[in-house]
Amino acid sequence: MRVVEQAFAAMIVGMIALVSAKADPMQIRVGWATTPTHVQPLIDELQKRHPEVFRHFGTSYIAQGLRFNGSTPQIQALAINELEIAALAPSAVTLAVNNAKLDLRIVGDVFQDGRPGYGSVRYVVLANGPIHKVEDLKGRRVASNAIGSFGDSTMRVMLHKHGITDQDVTTIEVNFGNMPAMLEEKKVDLINLVPQFGHYLKSGEFRILFTARDAQGLSQAQVWAMRADIIKEHRPALVDFFEDHIRALRWFLDPAHHDEAVAIAQAVTKAHREDIDYVFTHEDSYRSPDALPDIEATQKAIDTDLELGAIHKGLKVAPTYVDLSLAEEAERRIDGK
Repeated sequence: MRVVEQAFAAMIVGMIALVSAKADPMQIRVGWATTPTHVQPLIDELQKRHPEVFRHFGTSYIAQGLRFNGSTPQIQALAINELEIAALAPSAVTLAVNNAKLDLRIVGDVFQDGRPGYGSVRYVVLANGPIHKVEDLKGRRVASNAIGSFGDSTMRVMLHKHGITDQDVTTIEVNFGNMPAMLEEKKVDLINLVPQFGHYLKSGEFRILFTARDAQGLSQAQVWAMRADIIKEHRPALVDFFEDHIRALRWFLDPAHHDEAVAIAQAVTKAHREDIDYVFTHEDSYRSPDALPDIEATQKAIDTDLELGAIHKGLKVAPTYVDLSLAEEAERRIDGK
C-alpha cells in the first residue's frame, strides 16, 4: 500500500508541474542592433508606459530586446538557444542556413530601405577629407558594425560595383555609436551614419558619399527570423506576441502619438529631441504596419549580394525558409478579417 501511495503522490506532483509549465508565459528574447531603427527597445519601453496596448504580455508570453553589434552575432545566439527572434540582414539569413545549418524561417519585418518617400541608410566621409567618390576608398579603412550585417553587405555591394574588392579595403568593426568619433579622428575613412547622428551632416562636418538606396534600390534591410522548431513548439504564444507587436507598431506609426513616440525614443537612446524627431516619419526607415516583410526584395538583396561577391553562396528563401502565418493570423485578429 505504501508503494501505491508514493506512486500516486508522484503522479500528483508531476501533474502539478505539467500544469504549472503550461501556465508559464513563453520567454521571447528579441535581437536588435541599433535603435530606433530597430524598434524592439522602444516597444519594451512602450509596454511599461502603456500596458493596455499589450493584451497578452505576461499571460502567454514575456518579451525583451537583447542588443547585439549586428546580424551575424545573433546567428550563434539562435543556435545555442540564447535568442528566440533574430534581426537578420538577408545576407545573414543565407549564412545562418548555409554555414550554421539552422532551419530558419523568416517571420516578420524589421525595416526596409530604399522605399520611395522614406529614408535610406547613409554612408558618409569627412566633408573636407580625401574621399570624393567611391573609387577613392581603394586602399582605405572602412567601418562595419558586423561582417555580414545589412550595413556591411550593402557597403560591399557598392564598393564592388565600383571595382573595389574586400581585399582592397581594411575593415574595422566598431559599433554604430562610436563610428562618428572614429571618422572625426581619421581612424576610418567611411562610416554608416545612423539617423540620430544627423547633426554631423547639418554642421557640415560629414558628407554623404552614397546611400543604401544607391547601392541596392528597394531592399528588405532586416527581417525577423526564428528556428522552425521554436515556432512549432510555441505557435499560440507567438501569434499572441505578434498581435501585441503589430498593435505597438501601429501605435508608434500613428501621427497622433508622435510627440510621445519621440519622448520614448529619447528615453531609450538618450539623444536630443532635435536629433530624434524624425522617428516614425517619412524621414525614417519604412516599417510595415502589419509586420510583413517584402520577400521579393529579400530575395533580390540576396541575389545581388551573390552576384557582386558580398556572399559566396546564395539561397532561395521562399517557400522553404518563410513562415508569415504568425503575423498574418495576428493581423486577422486585429482587423477582424
